[in-house]
Amino acid sequence: MTSPTVRPTLLTPRFVALVSGVALYFLGLNMTLSVLPLFVEGELGGTDAQVGIAVSSFGLAAACIRPIIGPLGDRHGRQRLIVSGAIVAGLATIATATATSLGMVIAFRALAGLGEAAVFVGAASAAQDLATTERRGEAASYFSLAIYSSLFLGPPLGEWISETFGNDTAWVLAGGLAVLAASTGIVAPGAPAEPPPKPERRVLLHRAAVRPGAVLFLGLLGYTGFLAFAALHAGEVGIANTGTVFNVFALVIIFLRIFAAKLPDQLGPIRTSRISLSCGAVGLAVLAVWTEPVGVYVGAAILAVAQSFLFPALFALVVDDAPEAERSHAISTLSLFFDLAFGLGGPVIGLVSDTFDRSTAFAVSAGIATFALAMCGRILGDVTPSISVREIGPRSRR
Repeated sequence: MTSPTVRPTLLTPRFVALVSGVALYFLGLNMTLSVLPLFVEGELGGTDAQVGIAVSSFGLAAACIRPIIGPLGDRHGRQRLIVSGAIVAGLATIATATATSLGMVIAFRALAGLGEAAVFVGAASAAQDLATTERRGEAASYFSLAIYSSLFLGPPLGEWISETFGNDTAWVLAGGLAVLAASTGIVAPGAPAEPPPKPERRVLLHRAAVRPGAVLFLGLLGYTGFLAFAALHAGEVGIANTGTVFNVFALVIIFLRIFAAKLPDQLGPIRTSRISLSCGAVGLAVLAVWTEPVGVYVGAAILAVAQSFLFPALFALVVDDAPEAERSHAISTLSLFFDLAFGLGGPVIGLVSDTFDRSTAFAVSAGIATFALAMCGRILGDVTPSISVREIGPRSRR
């Protein structure tokens, strides 16, 4: 009689503490999604283009240091990245409460972006470090669940706090959660006993992430229009609690990653990416033409289908192709393309909105997603990951 194989434990106290800290950090970060646009437009009298710049400054700043953050994490440990990054991001968010001009908001958001770059790379790498090879997909599932749970809770919570107690309180509480999350970073691995050797020639972009990153960049450019202007657009069409739009978005993502988790493995990364980009184009088009509350919710739900599998499919390609000693570098490179999309997309879509209107801005976003769809196959070529794509979601299916 053969004894059953005992799978290594994943949900250790260290892993649970790490994922809890990630959830806490992103709860604070996502609270600002509904607060920032209304703050810039309402209190500071900003235009849509200025809202886009304020939103994008976060991603642009993060993009500037992604190439060096990854190698630092590989050499000096994930712990330093998480702790220092969460403190910087939290304090910068708290300081936003003192902003009296658009320039101050941009400066504080950029500083928060620098901190976020370190937190995400450190935490994503640490989640993989604390898992054995056969449970890395499951570890990524829990990591993703923490992020999307906070997206479900954060925006409506931020809006409620802002309306009930004022914007200053919302900024302070959001930043305070990030600072508090820094305390859980101590469970992440420290410096490796044998740091990887310094390369003879410094390479800013890890080759494993360049092609997937290019697809991610194109796929997210249009999506930035939704994140930057969903709250303002929802209020404009008559939705009282604009945070509920993000509720719908997050719920659809969580639902699909659980109950449609096998689909990406069956279709493969390229076909999965194409379906995601198609849904992105349709969802943004719905937001452009159906300017009623129901239309906003339907558009957000379809767009959520797009975001459910695009990043997991591309993330799987990167993790599979990068050596373990270079994992932080590869993940930081993929994240760089994410940041660039948000850094460039916000101002561009905002300028379109100022020049025409928000419906036109969403239509342009849909066009960008359509272009990404046309280019997807050419960029990725014939690539297939050995890590299960379906496992990169809120919950393991094993």
